[in-house]
Amino acid sequence: MGIVAFNWAREGNNQLTLVMNRDNWGNRVISKASWDGHILSGRYEDSKGTWFAISKRGRVAFLMSRTLLDDDIVPFRGSEFYPSAFLESNMSPWEFAVNVQRERDIQNKLSYSLIVADMASNSMVHIRKPEKDEPNVMIGILPSGVHTLSPLHGLDSEIAVRDTFLRDRFTQMIGHLGNDPLPQLNEFASNYMLSPVGEGQETVFVEEMANHPDLDRALGMQRYGTTSTTALVVIRTGEVKIFERYREENGQLTENNLPDFTFQDN
Repeated sequence: MGIVAFNWAREGNNQLTLVMNRDNWGNRVISKASWDGHILSGRYEDSKGTWFAISKRGRVAFLMSRTLLDDDIVPFRGSEFYPSAFLESNMSPWEFAVNVQRERDIQNKLSYSLIVADMASNSMVHIRKPEKDEPNVMIGILPSGVHTLSPLHGLDSEIAVRDTFLRDRFTQMIGHLGNDPLPQLNEFASNYMLSPVGEGQETVFVEEMANHPDLDRALGMQRYGTTSTTALVVIRTGEVKIFERYREENGQLTENNLPDFTFQDN
């Protein structure tokens, strides 16, 4: 389903710095990020769910899901509807997490890690349902610092090489960000997140042909791989700078020209 590295900072110029790869099966048509009212997100065209969303109200949500990794998507149901639901609500991140936790009885066969954050209140919460067949939904306030998120290993894995390698590289990169962070983020996103060559080490880019996991649909061999990279920085002034490169249906990687924007009070 992908991987995320992000820095949630209590102090300094940048409140949130993030890079994210989305990986999916080739049978899925997924739109580039675009505005729908006050919400910016990409969408699964068949279900209208999303893995990342940010609003002009200063709310952010992003998702990693084992269910989506298995391409188990049901229209209008699933963890991929939680990002938009949070952005459209007036609940605090903690209130939203408690509400999701109460819904555990309707989350059968779902497995996900979800981050919801409100920039104005400086609040970020992690919502985790690790097992598809277990009802437990765990919630917790996220401390400041550098974190990773992935579909199989959740938050801040110390055992997954892909997660630890990205965290190390991302930490090095953000240590050199200056007053104009987007060029360095763009370079990191383009030259590392989208690079199939890991410079002799583990890479986070995915590109392979494999049997589709849903045997009932008999889709056979499909491409599974990285189809978009997002880089984002939220400056404490409320200004948001965002970069996206996405894979078109012909396989070409294209930059999505998203202008900077500033959070609004309502």
